[in-house]
Parts: sequence; C-alpha cells; structure tokens
Amino acid sequence: MLSREITLYCRHGLSINQARQLSRMAGLFKSHIQLSNLSRRQTAEASSLLALLTLATQPGDLCQLLIEGLDAELAHMAFNCWCVELGKPLGRSTTAHLAEQRLATHQPDYHFALPQVASLSAPHAKAQVLAQLIDLLPESLVKESPGLHSELMAREQVSATIIRAGIAMPHVLSAAVRQPALAMLHSTEPVDWGSSLGAVHNIILLCAPRQLPPAQLRPLTRLARAMMDEILTHALLHASTHQARHAIVIEGLLS
Repeated sequence: MLSREITLYCRHGLSINQARQLSRMAGLFKSHIQLSNLSRRQTAEASSLLALLTLATQPGDLCQLLIEGLDAELAHMAFNCWCVELGKPLGRSTTAHLAEQRLATHQPDYHFALPQVASLSAPHAKAQVLAQLIDLLPESLVKESPGLHSELMAREQVSATIIRAGIAMPHVLSAAVRQPALAMLHSTEPVDWGSSLGAVHNIILLCAPRQLPPAQLRPLTRLARAMMDEILTHALLHASTHQARHAIVIEGLLS
C-alpha cells in the first residue's frame, strides 16, 4: 500500500470552509486520509467534517496530512494545493528555518539545525550509527568525540535505548559536550538496536552536559514523553523528508 504525507506549519486556523473542502476532496479518493494536529496531539478522519473541526487548529500548529492507499500518489498531488492554502508545507531546505526559529525562541540553549538530520545509506551496526550521529553534532559543542561515543556505548550496554517500535533515543549526560544538542538519522533499511521491540528506522541522539539545571533538562524529558505518544510517533515514522522529521522532533521538545 502506498503512503504519502504532507507536513506543514499552519499559517492560520482551519476554517469551516477549508474543512468542508478537505472532507469533500477526501471522498473523491479510495485512500485512507487523515489530518493530525501534532501540536495538540489530535487526529481526525479527513472525510468527517465534524472531526476535522474538533482539531481546533490554530496559527503556528504543526500538522500532517497522511494518505495511505492505492491512489495515494494522485491524492497527494491533489491535496498539495489545499495544504499550501492552509500553511507552509515542509519539503524544501528553505522551510527548515520555521522549525529552527521556534526552537531558538523557546529553547535557545538547544541546538538542532537541519544539517543535524541525515540518512543512512546502508545498514550499519549500532556503534557505527552512534559515531555518525556524533559527527552530525556541531564541532563547537563537542569537546571529545571518542569519549562521548564510549559513554553512549556504555549506556547501550545497560539497556537498549529503543523508546518505541521503530524509534531509538540514545542519550547521555556527558562532560564531552558543552551545551544540549541533538542529531537524527533516518534509515529506510531496519537497524538492529538489540531490543525485543525490533529494529528501528529513526535514531535520535540526545546529549547534554552533566550538572545541567533541571529546568534545562525538561525539554529532553518532554521529547522522551512525546516519542511515546502514538500520534506524534506515527507522524515521525511516516514523515518522508528531513524537514518534516526535524520539525516533528522540535515539536516534541517544545510541547
């Protein structure tokens, strides 16, 4: 079954007319279509006008339109124009500044820019994946890469840091980093993370200095909690671009 998605920041709230248009368009396709408000952790069937209105979508909300079915490709093309009217779809490198501005405004001590998101070109062992994640971190924030890698591997030996099927979150408080930072790898091929929950496709690295004040640790706690939310993780697993994955992770940090 084909799957297509459009992830976007809403320019304005979803109006009754827009919801009615989406519901009517959804009825023209055989694919299953749903709209999720990721900021508010709500989802609705696109064919139901009433359900769409309960999303209470507001300006600035991060949303995802997910299309699954045999005619998903055609539906995706049709819904692109509708999404552009609602907000700013995330699919080009120039749209990454929207998520980065949100992070800089609300959590200026955290570093997670689009270049810190990448793809794995082939299956890798866990140690290699962790090394690639560290390489994605800004050089100015890492004091000692080998030491950071050793600490992450030691943490993995305690227990595999898979947080939900398909998603791993290796993390460490370390003197090897100067400020909180994140990196992310996406792999189309499953990566064995040594867990009974199975392989993963998305690996999010969380690093923060030791002795970090509790207030500065809260975003990491929020992200860990967010990655256990079915709506947000479903959106992350179906995201098709680095820009969408980047924005979804930042949403988890902030909400």
